[in-house]
Amino acid sequence: MAGPQENGRIGMMIGLNEVFEEYRRREKRDVSQAEFATLLGWSTATVSLLLSGKYNSSDKEGKIRQAAQRLLGNDYSASDITEGDWTPISVRNDVIIATPDFTDTYSLCNALLDDNESLTASIGLVTGAAGRGKTTAVRKFVADHPYNTTYILNMGYTRAALFRAIAEELLGRSYGTYWRNLNLILEATRISRKVIVIDEADRMPLSLLEDLRTLNESGRVPILLVGEPLLTSTVRRADRIESRIRKPRIEFRPLDYLSLAALYQEACGLSLSKDVAKALVKISNADFRIAANDMQAIVKLMNVNHYKVLDQKVLDEYVKRG
Repeated sequence: MAGPQENGRIGMMIGLNEVFEEYRRREKRDVSQAEFATLLGWSTATVSLLLSGKYNSSDKEGKIRQAAQRLLGNDYSASDITEGDWTPISVRNDVIIATPDFTDTYSLCNALLDDNESLTASIGLVTGAAGRGKTTAVRKFVADHPYNTTYILNMGYTRAALFRAIAEELLGRSYGTYWRNLNLILEATRISRKVIVIDEADRMPLSLLEDLRTLNESGRVPILLVGEPLLTSTVRRADRIESRIRKPRIEFRPLDYLSLAALYQEACGLSLSKDVAKALVKISNADFRIAANDMQAIVKLMNVNHYKVLDQKVLDEYVKRG
């Protein structure tokens, strides 16, 4: 029985159905079994037996290889033809890759929660450009610690509106004024220690950040500020806030190819070569959010075409389709 070719072009056991489907895809037309029989120089009975799995001759594999070579040539990669019974690729949307920045953020949040940790520096700072994964990291911590955290997405609040939002998240009730809500928050956090997470804090004026510092000092309430790099320069303008920033100050770095390869492996079971992973990082501009959207679209493309391997040829097709 013929073995796999050395060049790896026909190096897997495939079914005749897959060969025919790939030929139809390339020709962009329907081709009947009778026409395939003519193209291959076989009888229609042989084609029918091979397609139904009832061909019992010892040269079955050789027949399939012969069909692949005649119909498709040797210029295709493993992604062109699927192996045996094809199974659609599914994508898990709950996968989170524990990058060093993710791990450091989680550790910082735990430290802020710890009663035994120094409260002289109890404001955490997590920054990074959009799409780096910082919000995913803090939301994961909040989801894991629902009774010890309060998450606020900055919506361009005034001072009164911000503290009303914090009170509502903490207690499910609030007052109309800043001072009454401040006292309500202080009362709630004395009963149970909580980290107040403020996302998109880079959009806050310095005066609001000072109000959060007042909350931090008055009630020994740990606060985590999350935002784009502008937040760092804003904080540096206020010595009283700057002196209370806990180390390490975390700045999320761009997506790297190792993290992207881990994401594909964990989320959809696809193994990427180093070159393909690096190409995908470049396509996404090292943005986690864009990379995740690309992954969904690529898997859809692979499922439509019954590809099982994400190689350079599949990537080129994805890029070409835009």
